[in-house]
Amino acid sequence: MPIAFDAAQHQFSLANALYLAHAADVAYLRSPAVAARDRLGLRAVVFRSRLTRLRGFLGVCDTHAVLSFRGTDPVTLQNWLTDAVANLAMHDDYDGRVHQGFCSVLNRTWNKIATAVDAIGDRPLFLTGHSMGGALAVLTACRLARLGRAPAGVYTFGAPRVGVLSFCRGYRVPTFRVVNRLDIVPELPLASLKRLLPARPRLTNEKILGTLKNVARRVPCYGHVKTLVYIDHQSRIIVNSTHRPWHAD
Repeated sequence: MPIAFDAAQHQFSLANALYLAHAADVAYLRSPAVAARDRLGLRAVVFRSRLTRLRGFLGVCDTHAVLSFRGTDPVTLQNWLTDAVANLAMHDDYDGRVHQGFCSVLNRTWNKIATAVDAIGDRPLFLTGHSMGGALAVLTACRLARLGRAPAGVYTFGAPRVGVLSFCRGYRVPTFRVVNRLDIVPELPLASLKRLLPARPRLTNEKILGTLKNVARRVPCYGHVKTLVYIDHQSRIIVNSTHRPWHAD
């Protein structure tokens, strides 16, 4: 039997989080359409790019649709290159600068994604993805919202940051960012190099210290969007968590 899903629930739901976590996992499989049918009850269309190795699927049933992106494949060089291009780019579809690698990969596959989404009619659309897939889900949700096709919700799992603070402030889609406590990926790219400099540095060389501070000021501050759902060391799931990152101290 397919896993249960409530398409009318737009607040955080454990049942929907489990369903969409499976959807994020299915995107990694060799035959995602088969797994989407068996696990999730979805009729899926798979999309992929030979150039960037972006992969995912759009699944549809009578009550809803799911767009899921695959995350970084550890044996795919193109995925690692995408992650590594962390400089920021300005694009008309976003309110602020975003991660150039993620933005570029999405641009190259956008026509396929937009065409597939157009075919789902008025069904509520949910987006998901793990790691890099979560970053692509956030950027896609932003672009769809600007086109008047805002998703009903986005669930990401262990996703990195995708844009500067102005991007985050302009982002309006209900999004739940699930983070396991010691996962390093959600802390990348760095929110700000300035935060890594101690308030009272032990370094006494003013010239070197001044250089470090100047470099830190030039690096843009990446931010996260919307609601943090934090899994703590006792496996408790905390919605709207204000937990400090594990490296903050």
